[in-house]
Amino acid sequence: MPPRLRATLTALGTPPDPAALEEVVRAIGGSWAELDRLRRTASTPVDVSGTTEAGLRSHLTSQLPCSTGAVKTAWPADGIATRMTTERLVSSIDDLRYPATDDLVVLHEGADGTSVLVLDHEERLTVVRMHGGGHGGAGRGQGPRSP
Repeated sequence: MPPRLRATLTALGTPPDPAALEEVVRAIGGSWAELDRLRRTASTPVDVSGTTEAGLRSHLTSQLPCSTGAVKTAWPADGIATRMTTERLVSSIDDLRYPATDDLVVLHEGADGTSVLVLDHEERLTVVRMHGGGHGGAGRGQGPRSP
């Protein structure tokens, strides 16, 4: 487990939420193995290994809608997820990502569909836009759409 992830989330006011973890897994197709399949359909990953924190924040902001609504943020290897605003995620990314240790998965469900953003342990950023609109619009049987 990344160092003090539970304590960090709690300090940010976004404690671990088992229901959020279930929702992320269900949205990607029912298992973490489906995440790899989805990522293969994404456009070319962006290498963020040499990116500054400000640069990473810029990448995240360009891919996630800035809204007061919550995104679900998960650390698959640790079985932990939470809900937080995009603003909280972006402003706290240096406390929430663990390069070379763990993957970070962000699920955003909006009126225009569902996005799955993955910042993996090799510091590659991929985004998959999935069919469906609103909450629960993505899931088993619905594939990604072209960006």
